[in-house]
Parts: sequence; structure tokens; C-alpha cells
Amino acid sequence: MMKKYALIINTCDKFEDCWDPFFKLFETYWPDFDGQIYLNTELKDYEYKNLNIIALKVAKDANGKRLTWSECLKNALHLIEEEYVLYMQEDYFLKAPVQNDLINRYVSLMKKNEIIDCIHLTDQAVESMEPSEFESLYDVKLNQRYRLSCQAAIWKKAVLDFYLRNHESAWEFEEFGSKRSAWENHKFYVVDPNWIKIDENEILPYVFTGIIGGKWKKEVIQLFDKFNIKIDFTKRGFHEDRVSNSLSNKIQYKLKKIPIQFRHFLESVSRKS
Repeated sequence: MMKKYALIINTCDKFEDCWDPFFKLFETYWPDFDGQIYLNTELKDYEYKNLNIIALKVAKDANGKRLTWSECLKNALHLIEEEYVLYMQEDYFLKAPVQNDLINRYVSLMKKNEIIDCIHLTDQAVESMEPSEFESLYDVKLNQRYRLSCQAAIWKKAVLDFYLRNHESAWEFEEFGSKRSAWENHKFYVVDPNWIKIDENEILPYVFTGIIGGKWKKEVIQLFDKFNIKIDFTKRGFHEDRVSNSLSNKIQYKLKKIPIQFRHFLESVSRKS
């Protein structure tokens, strides 16, 4: 029987060192989860104890070409039967019990109200505007850089798929997908920021995020030690506070974005014509 929603853990094979810690904490802090779990791997299979995990293995096309972040996610969504998905990533390590009843309540709310396309479940994702017509939900501010976020959220699967473009990375999806969302009529909501607050009252209490720039965030050390999760941190090293980029790095970053910006411009012109 199809579950009422799916949990998709977006990942790639080079982050497989996160999978065991993720699911160890998952089974501890979310024992009453009642959806289907999909792990969006590239080539690898995976299983963890008694959890029903489907490894999607979507990363290479028929020609053996490595797929982009967006292509992998689109392929994953097309393999998922459920209409609603809760999006997370492999380094969103749970650190306290999940409020499963609230998540189920929001999924049911979305099913009953077709107008709701996405509910962001944390105050760390997007900027809110004002209380919406739905209790405990705020409208998401329209004009903001990251109106679309890769933080934990319940999505209509078709709407998440709609905003993906094959050529985009995760960061480009957030930035340019947010711009695209200003053209559309999709309705995005976020939990009441006066009620759901990081480290005070969280629906999905997790580390934001466990790996930055390929390196471990030091916050995970104490969490992993608590559950005797053994990791060789020397393989990745630890992320340090960001230092100012050199002028040449800033220029390279700007130049790299030009093709994406041009594609976005052409798409906007095409839509208006």
C-alpha cells in the first residue's frame, strides 16, 4: 500500500560516510516514522537494520555520464510513487526527538488543501511574511534570495520537480529557483517562527548542516560521541570559519554563474513572450 508521504534523503555516494550516522540517529529520534524512506544514491545500494530503505541509484545515464545534482533529484522524484515528499539531506543529523504527529498533521493539511504546495518545517530556511489562513503557518516572503530552500520541507512532489533544471547545482537551484518562483502562483508556507525556533521548539531537530564544503562541522562530534558513532574525522577534516575570498576567487565565482544567469534570463524572456 502506498504511504501517505515519502521521506527522500538526498545524497551522493561520496557522502556514504554520513549514511550510518544518519540512520543511527534516525532510528533513535524518529522511531514512529510511518512513511517510505528513499535514499537518493548514485550507484550504491544501502540498508540499515530494520528500516525500510529504498536506495534509488540514479546517478549515471545510458552513456555513463555523471549526472548533475538536479538531474539526480529529478530522476529520484520520478521513481517515487508518493505524491508528497519530505526533503532532507544526508548530513541533517537528528539531535532530538522528531514531532512526528505534527508532520503527519501538515501532510494531511496539504492533502485536504490543494493550494498548499510546500511547507518549510524550520525557522532556518526562508523568511516569513505574515500569518496565513492556515493555523500555525506563515506565508513565505516572495522577494527574497532563497525563497526555495534545501532545508527540511514537505513538498508536493510535482512542484519540487517543476522547479528543477538539469544544469543546476543545489545552490543554483535555491538561488535561481527562488527567482523562478516569483513568476508562478505556487503557494509556499513556513511554520510559525514565533512558535518553532531552533534549539527551543523544533519539529525536525537536526544539525544545520553536518558537512560544509566537504568537511565536518564540529557540532557533530559531541552528538556522535553520545551514541558511540565512530568516524575517522581526519579523512574529511573540519570546516573552519570562512575567511574572506580573494578578489580572484570572487571574480571566478561571478564568471562561473554567467551561463546560469543567461539561461535564467532566456527562460524569463520566453515566459513573458
